[in-house]
Amino acid sequence: MAKVAVISDIHGNLPALEAVLAEIRREEVDEILCLGDVVGYGADPAACLERVWDECTVLVRGNHEEAVLTPAAARSFNPVARFAIEWTRKTLGWDHLAMIKSMTNVFEGGDRLTLVHDSPVPTAGGGYLHDARTAAIAFRGFDSRICIVGHTHVPVAFVAPRIGTIEPAEVDTVDLSDADEWAWPADGRVILNPGSVGQPRDGDPRASIGILDLERGTFGIRRVEYDVVRAQSDLRRAGLPSLLGDRLAVGA
Repeated sequence: MAKVAVISDIHGNLPALEAVLAEIRREEVDEILCLGDVVGYGADPAACLERVWDECTVLVRGNHEEAVLTPAAARSFNPVARFAIEWTRKTLGWDHLAMIKSMTNVFEGGDRLTLVHDSPVPTAGGGYLHDARTAAIAFRGFDSRICIVGHTHVPVAFVAPRIGTIEPAEVDTVDLSDADEWAWPADGRVILNPGSVGQPRDGDPRASIGILDLERGTFGIRRVEYDVVRAQSDLRRAGLPSLLGDRLAVGA
């Protein structure tokens, strides 16, 4: 594992996933790692699960996968998200449920790499790592040099100077929206977020993926155009709320 692609938060958006996989092939990576939330919101959860199952070497379970398996987990979802996850649960077959059950909650790649969908410390802001305060708590939950998370749908990096208790004032926040290749400090520890494939929320509607080069110590973001109109049409045809299609056009 030297150069890897990291994808997250596909959310049943097959046109976005297909475009992203085509881009990843051009990057000539060694592996593809998936941080979860393959399902939820979008119209093609089954097809997306099948594609990541075939393409990815690591699959981490997201909160939307958890809500498919455990309906009570969707109680905290907003009404639109809850409607979509209930629709998703009815749509998936037993083989897709088996895929979800096989996903790991946390992947540990030795002392270099930890993968988790939301936060290695679940109580950190409900799992959303939006700022230095929540990141400082999350740094307590892993010992590796690098932790990669999704969940917020926003590409960002948090940098801490050491292992152990970190105060928010010690955490540097790096906006990765336009970072083609960002080098993390040689003596620091980092939390990285590749953004979202299927439902970006940083004002850029293009699908977002991360390219991690462990040998060079870099992490870059690739933004990929995809057929948003097709994804919106798929949502309407499935009878899912129009809001889910509207937000795709604006990256919100």
